[in-house]
Amino acid sequence: MNPERRRRLVALGEWHREWTARHESSTPFDPSSRPEGSDYAQHHVTLDADGAAQDEFFARANHIMGIDR
Repeated sequence: MNPERRRRLVALGEWHREWTARHESSTPFDPSSRPEGSDYAQHHVTLDADGAAQDEFFARANHIMGIDR
């Protein structure tokens, strides 16, 4: 793998962990509409965070990956 791409992907993973930790307590957990056996419990913050939090995540993710707009 290209070393620059690897560096960016590691940084993206670190950002995702940081962002999830900050938004976990304010994001509702409701597995009722998910199929049995889904991995919703592991990813509910990414799926259910409010629009402002998601905008924050994707703005920085795009910057990390070098796709600023």
